[in-house]
Amino acid sequence: MKEFCKKYWPYGVTILFWIICIIAACSCSRSLKKENEKLREELAKAQQYVPLKRDTIRDTVQMITQQVVEIEKVKEVLTKEDKELLKDMNAKINAIESFQKIGMETMANVVLSRDTADDAENERLPPKGSVLTYKDAWLDLKYNTLNQNLLILLHDSLAISVEREYKKRFLWWKWGTKGYQVKAVSFNPYSTIRYNTYVKRKR
Repeated sequence: MKEFCKKYWPYGVTILFWIICIIAACSCSRSLKKENEKLREELAKAQQYVPLKRDTIRDTVQMITQQVVEIEKVKEVLTKEDKELLKDMNAKINAIESFQKIGMETMANVVLSRDTADDAENERLPPKGSVLTYKDAWLDLKYNTLNQNLLILLHDSLAISVEREYKKRFLWWKWGTKGYQVKAVSFNPYSTIRYNTYVKRKR
């Protein structure tokens, strides 16, 4: 046994050395993977809050314009929350061709008026004058002063277009692709687009 140990101990030391190297490499790889994932999430979040170019069309309708992010794999810039959302949607992340997320904020400053409608035949309706209301094409508010109930009905509509930017132009000829721009319009005058992210897989 002693002769065996003396004869083969260099091989044992070598094997042990390689095992330690493999464990260290795996540990380092996992650490780098976590770091890369963190950087990708930070990149994705930063892209969401890039300042938008804002315009007004039809006098009052706000429109935003932003460059489309082109990348080899869409999943590289998806945040953890985005991936969880796509998983809940039963979407295969590796098969995603493009992904868009729009952040909206709605704020309305309105003057409520008393609802004077009175229907004695329907006992379920609140007493006359106990409901404050506001209504227009986009917003419907009803506040019952008796039970403190507030009903909010908000209508919104979004229009989104993706436009190709040509690399070269000559007279009326256009060719090549420089990139893409996404344009989004919110028709609700109370809503504002705070951020927009559109990620597209490179062709």
